[in-house]
Amino acid sequence: MTVNEDDARDTVSPSLVPGLAAPAVGFLELFYDLVFVAATMVLSNTFSKQPTLESALTTALVFTLLWLLWFHTTTLANVERTDDFSHRALVLVQMFLITLTVVAFANKETSDNDFLGLSYALAVLVVAVMHHRAPRRQPSLRAWAMGRRNRLLLVAALVLATTWMPDRYDDVAFVLAIVLLVAPSALGSGRRVPLPSVDVHHLVERAALLTLIMCGEAFVKVSLVASQGTIEWTDVLAMVVEFVGVFAVFFMYFDDIPRAGVRSGMARAEMWALAHLPLQIGIVAVAVGISKFIQVGQHEVHDEVSIIMGVGFGLVYGGLALLGVLGQRTPVRPLTVLRLASLAVTIVMAVLSWSVGWFTPAQMLMGLAGLAVVHAALANRLLRSTTVPAGH
Repeated sequence: MTVNEDDARDTVSPSLVPGLAAPAVGFLELFYDLVFVAATMVLSNTFSKQPTLESALTTALVFTLLWLLWFHTTTLANVERTDDFSHRALVLVQMFLITLTVVAFANKETSDNDFLGLSYALAVLVVAVMHHRAPRRQPSLRAWAMGRRNRLLLVAALVLATTWMPDRYDDVAFVLAIVLLVAPSALGSGRRVPLPSVDVHHLVERAALLTLIMCGEAFVKVSLVASQGTIEWTDVLAMVVEFVGVFAVFFMYFDDIPRAGVRSGMARAEMWALAHLPLQIGIVAVAVGISKFIQVGQHEVHDEVSIIMGVGFGLVYGGLALLGVLGQRTPVRPLTVLRLASLAVTIVMAVLSWSVGWFTPAQMLMGLAGLAVVHAALANRLLRSTTVPAGH
């Protein structure tokens, strides 16, 4: 059974209604998400100090590693929810280790102590312990949870080894760790290892809440930078672009993605959750790009602003396209075409701003804001002719 999008807008999520089967996201999970507020701010500030290609790659690498901790913790909570004292203690320890990891990354060049590999390895170990405890309440999860536990232990050992590796080699080890953390989700076999069922409402809410946090981080980042020094007209322009862009992203995402639901099966659901990574990196990158524009003026950061803003909005449109394909909305092709077309236009604007002198960063900012508004309006129009499964 399907419902028209106009009807779906009035549907209340069962996870928000007392007494229905799907439980709401717990307060402990909301509390856990707060650590990513601090982590994202520290990482974005670290990159802003030195916006080079190498810095961008290493910052994105650390963001991805931390985000994957959230991913594995969230998918475990999706199938086995517990809130005893031991679990709370594990969550607290993981939150501390996440904070220590970003601080260690921010001070890696100036400190004699390299805590990055150690702190992240311990954080992964904590998530492994969470998986080890899961079958105590639900024995049917043993094969799945133990398989993920073993992979997490392997990642912890690999990351810990980076403490003694030369800098160039430890980046390779971190990339391999990401592959190990992602691959089990994409390649899990329901025949070989039975996969648990998915609480769709919980997963959708968790992903949506973290997306909201990233949007909030964008506001905070730009507002803090704009509050330093004397405000100029260029600062006002950048703030307008930021607010318009983030509001457009809000409408693009929440008018579609949570309502469209997730395709059946744990493997597909986890792929859907993983597709939020480029979207959320893009939101943060947009905030960093606008902050650089405000910090030093449009004529001094031509290359950096063009590239950062282009990558940021490009990841947003690309992430939305991937999420749409993995959802249950039909037909999905018109929306996918719109998102990929917006991605292409973003790339063209970034290349022009980077290579052609007459297309300034200020003009690019206004162009990207206009594109976001047009995209949101067209997407809203296309959504009216689509359907989603009943209940979404």
